[in-house]
Amino acid sequence: MTSTVSAATTSHYEAFHTQLEGFLRPEQRIEDLSRRIAYSTDASFYSMIPRLVLKLNHHQEVRRVLALANRWSVPVTFRAAGTSLSGQAVTESVLILLSDHWQQAEILDDGKAIKLQPGLIGARVNQLLAPYQRKIGPDPASINTCKIGGIAANNASGMCCGVKNNSYHTLKDMMFLLADGTCVDTRSRRSVGQFSRKHEAMLSALSALRDEVRDNPALSERIRHQFRLKNTMGYGLNALLDYDDPLEILTHLMIGSEGTLGFIADITLTTIAVPQHKATGLYLFNSAAEACALIPELQQHGADAVELMDSRALLSVAGLLSTFGELTIAAGQVALLIDLSAPEQASLKQALEALTPALDNARPVCPFTGDIRQAALLWKIRKGLFPAVGAVRETGTTVIIEDVAFVLEELASGMAALEALFDQHGYDEAIIFGHALDGNLHFVFTQAFDTPEQVQRYDAFMQDVAALVTQQLNGTLKAEHGTGRNMAPFIVHQWGADGLAIMQQIKHIIDPDNILNPGVIINQDEQAHIQHLKRMPAVDPIVDKCIECGFCEPQCPSRQLTLTPRQRIALMRRAKALPAHEQAEVSADFSYLGEKTCAATGLCATSCPVGIDTGAWIKSLRHQQTPQAAQALADNLASEHAHYRRLLNFASKTTRYLPDSAVSVSSRLLRKINHRIPVYFKQIPAGASTTPPVSASFDDKVVYITGCPNRLFDAPSGQSPLPQVVTRLLNKARTEVILAADNPRLCCGQNWESKGNRQAAAQYQHAMTARLMQLTEKGRWPVIFDTSPCALSLQALPDLTVYELSQYLLDYALPRLSVTPTDEPVMLHRTCSSLHLDEGHALTTLAHQLSRRVIIPPDIQCCGFAGDKGLHLPQLNASALASLASQVPDDCQRGFSNSRTCEIGLSKAGGVPYQHIVYLLDEVSKPLPTETTS
Repeated sequence: MTSTVSAATTSHYEAFHTQLEGFLRPEQRIEDLSRRIAYSTDASFYSMIPRLVLKLNHHQEVRRVLALANRWSVPVTFRAAGTSLSGQAVTESVLILLSDHWQQAEILDDGKAIKLQPGLIGARVNQLLAPYQRKIGPDPASINTCKIGGIAANNASGMCCGVKNNSYHTLKDMMFLLADGTCVDTRSRRSVGQFSRKHEAMLSALSALRDEVRDNPALSERIRHQFRLKNTMGYGLNALLDYDDPLEILTHLMIGSEGTLGFIADITLTTIAVPQHKATGLYLFNSAAEACALIPELQQHGADAVELMDSRALLSVAGLLSTFGELTIAAGQVALLIDLSAPEQASLKQALEALTPALDNARPVCPFTGDIRQAALLWKIRKGLFPAVGAVRETGTTVIIEDVAFVLEELASGMAALEALFDQHGYDEAIIFGHALDGNLHFVFTQAFDTPEQVQRYDAFMQDVAALVTQQLNGTLKAEHGTGRNMAPFIVHQWGADGLAIMQQIKHIIDPDNILNPGVIINQDEQAHIQHLKRMPAVDPIVDKCIECGFCEPQCPSRQLTLTPRQRIALMRRAKALPAHEQAEVSADFSYLGEKTCAATGLCATSCPVGIDTGAWIKSLRHQQTPQAAQALADNLASEHAHYRRLLNFASKTTRYLPDSAVSVSSRLLRKINHRIPVYFKQIPAGASTTPPVSASFDDKVVYITGCPNRLFDAPSGQSPLPQVVTRLLNKARTEVILAADNPRLCCGQNWESKGNRQAAAQYQHAMTARLMQLTEKGRWPVIFDTSPCALSLQALPDLTVYELSQYLLDYALPRLSVTPTDEPVMLHRTCSSLHLDEGHALTTLAHQLSRRVIIPPDIQCCGFAGDKGLHLPQLNASALASLASQVPDDCQRGFSNSRTCEIGLSKAGGVPYQHIVYLLDEVSKPLPTETTS
């Protein structure tokens, strides 16, 4: 097969590359083998190593790159989040990524429309619209990860979107760039006028194509039929029927074009109202026919979503279903998960009553409920189907998810026919689920591509699927996942020779030199779907279940600095097929790209469909190479802490005579001599006070352990040391604080565990447990930690009740205090350990009790300080918090969290001081009046 890179000769590529150097900075051009391999995969089962990866910051850079690519015939492919499932975001040529600069949004017409840049994550957009009780129409399952550019370019839909609320039908305006670098903004009359004059030939050709389609009644009816269904197979030919104006046709063709016609620089979408009253229920039917027969009535009564699950799908999540009682699932049974909504509670009640007779023959696994937690659990079961297959697959196989659509009358027979194909081709683990309101079925199965026989098996299966869907049932082969490389050879099956010819003409009219994502949608190779197949060799049992979906990436603090969890795993997998010298190169690079710059907080596991903690894998690698210095520090904790306090005090005193910048430069120079010396910056405080606080006596008691960070670093400027504030506050709440005299020698072990020093971690945890049993009088009193990672590390100690400080304050101190919330706006950072403990609930709830205006930056996850990494690898912290300062309101002067090291990094990046939230509670609280008895 001809490589896409061959479209550009070596000399042309070199000229292209040389001219890029004139306006792109080195960090925007990724050329090293390791990172190019890391970008060789999207969420599909294809892998192609790009020759060059570019990170672009704004549409003017895209324009210049496209003009050069067009001049030198260098193919380019655009990628947003890389969650695409059909191979549309991989290339062997130039891969163009969106940097973090593409985050602008403008809410219009009181939330009825919104203008968006392509780098915004879909869920973030809905957060912006939430105060207006609106949302965007598309709601793909990957909405917490996928970006607006990908949503529009793939015409992604989802569970509630249907057909009428997708990007195509909610499109209002667009700015896009064509292959030659031309930019047109449909909001600007001037831009439209210039484009119409300069590209008259293109618009005339589209007008002629429009007329050709309309003059072909059979093709026109085929188009109308396909787009009554969910359909992302090929280009949006419905634009040729829906619009007369060729510019409107061109703009709507961009939707779902998968980057093969142009680049969407921004898009304005009309929004839809968020239902205010909702009920959710899960019902089991004896057959698909019974379940599907109910769908029209559900549509009539206001169902927003109806998710269908076959018996094998239900069995794959039997553990989650057991929450609702014992459930026997027989072969052939089908469940419907139903969301019913209405603008008013009375009309919702009326709809539920009307549906009751229709559900008489169904078994209610969970009857309709308005309880938010119950509904969330039901949807967790539905969303757990795809990962359920991924989690149990054999090592070396990949998970494939396909989606087809039928008219509702054929839905049940379509399910039966697909299940027959599973049996015929030996896919015993395959499951079916889908969006029943739209006749849209997903089927998930596992597949290896290590031998010709395995590839042939997949090919034979897909040929049979194509024949079933297009010839027997007149459905669509791609309802919402895009054509990509996977379905490009099958376009002719669905659209016929005349439909394919129209699509080929569209591509030639708009991208005549075929430089935009060649091989995607339009591909002459009948075997394109079995080329560039991804291998999934074993790397480590901790990460071998990774399905490379990319859901982890928004959580990762190193995503803009080096690699994401998906990329770390993908790099090691792809490296196994490299020659020995290239494997050695990747291994050397991985030391920094993969290991050193991993925060190892495990936050990635919270969004991973199969629960993979890539940080645990990295820590296991660190365990294999734990340096002696780390063990020495572990053996002499108290003296080492004293040494670091002296060092911090020296640095603090030095800044009285030298500029902060000079001290910072000096620390970097000294670090080259001794890597244990941290990098200094002005937000680093002096050494902590070692004077223990004194507590008053009360009947209620709590054991208080000061974490290592608060034993090292002094309080924020002008504030009392944290142990004194905690003790004063708890005394105010009539609670005695028990302090350990040997606190300087105690440690939870988390710091050592994160460095891979399991021996030291276990040593300290054992000593801590024994000491806490003494201090608590064998568990009589609870224990609090003032640093959230410590609480997380020791939360499961037997016979002890362990609290993270903000949780204890919320549950026990707050009810004993009189609090007057401040009107002052405050920033809040939920640490990784808080998110692991309770999804940040306690810290967030406490903050809202103390301030009427709490700001939680939505795109800040892990801060990247990661214990002491912020001192030794400050670029990780800086990259993770690059957008923080821009999210601090002008009238906000302070921030709060619950981990001292995180607070230091946040103070540096945010431009406002951060401190423990206990300081705010102490400020706004007074003791309750003493109770008197009569």
